[in-house]
Amino acid sequence: MRQFTRLCLVLVCVVLSVSVLSQTCDNKKNDQKGAFAPGNEIFSRILTLPADFTTGLTGFRGGFALTDRHEDIVLFMDRKGNRTGAIEFPGYEPSALSFDGTHLVAADGENNRIYFLNPKTGECVRTIDSPLAHVTGLACDRGGNVWVSAKGAKEIQQVDPMDGTTLAFIKSPSPSVSALAYDDNGYLWAADSKKDRVYMVDIRTGYTIFYISAPGPVVTGVWLDGGKLYASDYETDKLYVAHVYGLNGKCIRSEARKGHATLFNEVQDLGPGRVTGGTIVVALPEDGPNQKLDKLTYTKGGRMETDQWGQKVEIYDLGQLKPGEKKSVRMDAVGTFYRISTKIFPHEVGRLSEIPAEIAKKYLQDGDKYRVKSAFIQNKVKEIVGNEKNPYFIARKLYDFLIGRINYQMVGGWDIAPTVIERGTGSCSEYTFSYVSLCRAAGIPARYVGSMVVRGEASSVDTAFHRWAEIYLPKIGWFPVDVNGGDREWQGDRCFWFGGIENRFLITTRGGGASTWLKWGYNSETQYRTAGKANIRNENFAEWDVLK
Repeated sequence: MRQFTRLCLVLVCVVLSVSVLSQTCDNKKNDQKGAFAPGNEIFSRILTLPADFTTGLTGFRGGFALTDRHEDIVLFMDRKGNRTGAIEFPGYEPSALSFDGTHLVAADGENNRIYFLNPKTGECVRTIDSPLAHVTGLACDRGGNVWVSAKGAKEIQQVDPMDGTTLAFIKSPSPSVSALAYDDNGYLWAADSKKDRVYMVDIRTGYTIFYISAPGPVVTGVWLDGGKLYASDYETDKLYVAHVYGLNGKCIRSEARKGHATLFNEVQDLGPGRVTGGTIVVALPEDGPNQKLDKLTYTKGGRMETDQWGQKVEIYDLGQLKPGEKKSVRMDAVGTFYRISTKIFPHEVGRLSEIPAEIAKKYLQDGDKYRVKSAFIQNKVKEIVGNEKNPYFIARKLYDFLIGRINYQMVGGWDIAPTVIERGTGSCSEYTFSYVSLCRAAGIPARYVGSMVVRGEASSVDTAFHRWAEIYLPKIGWFPVDVNGGDREWQGDRCFWFGGIENRFLITTRGGGASTWLKWGYNSETQYRTAGKANIRNENFAEWDVLK
């Protein structure tokens, strides 16, 4: 038997000094101070509550009002936390509190009633039955109506304050909403005591826009005042505040993970034919909002190029391979990887006409996988978007449409967007091509990123990789949208993937379509030519390791 010989590219590595790009969520090159906000520093504690069993909170005439479940009272306090008065609660289980400008509106969790109380005398001037059992939150809107959340409910309902008739409803972000507050810009803030979150929900569309980490383990009261969100916690008995409107367009970075990722590529000729030439192209990662690279090394012997999208690659010539010979290359990246989430207030997003011309020209163009100009895509966008003008909600409608339309299935090959949407199944790349196509047809600039993924354990092997989209919104910039990742039942879970990614990705590739060097691929692209009956083994995988 002929003994196989091995011909490998010697793994002498080129070491790159990785420069830190400007720390902006949208990867702009101008340094924007304060573009990042640490996830654990959004709220700050301001005082200790004068009650041990707080189940509701609202602003009241320069101070606060809160309900005490143990004493069955509505308690008043000033901005320093001093108790300034109290009135008796009409029932025995106060569970939520709001203020309509005239009356305190309080819920009784025991008998599912909502009371309207005179704050001076304590008199109950009106009682209505709640449309939902086990009320956890109340919020009075500018029209005088009351929004109601309840334990386990799939909806948040708007009710008539005079008789309790349900006027409207929107999807609840979670089955464990524990408090509500109204925002004059058309939102509800909803606390979640099980998942330790506070959601911002758009009333008009019912979309949960984003969430921030709750300041304590059991938030049972929230109230918004002048762009500041106040939250009371049942367990810690503290009052917290967050300048939430200062978060617009910022990345919340949290859960830093240090890791070492290696990308392996190998081509082996198993015979009897031979390889006559070809290339292995490796995408070179850079710093970004989700990753800070300390060291980047890759096999010596290639040449560096940049494609039309600005993606740097290292290109290795295969040369000729005889049966039994193989060539291998690798790329190693060591750094810190973050969970990121972009906070966007839809009413502050710019108009489509404000998108820079150079971005529109580059990222609204058609591509073979997209078929943006096809009748199918054009008609589908009109059907989904309707009369919506806000770029955020245009992109969000397309996102929710694909979540409801496509089921994940990776069977090999990447079909064009119309085929994937019509078929209703697709891989992460097909989800992404479909979303990019719909966004571009709607006037939203879109591109894709490709990555290596931590699979389960911190030390793991990735053979599937992952791709998702990034879109550009005026006055916000670029941010991630992972339709595949966002395929979740509850809006409170779904919203994260519209602007966020987890800390288990090394992004290697950014592209807008077919690349000069990577074609439609990402991470790496291998092509070869053969003579005779050649049997070629092409191995491509990533390995993650914990830093020692």
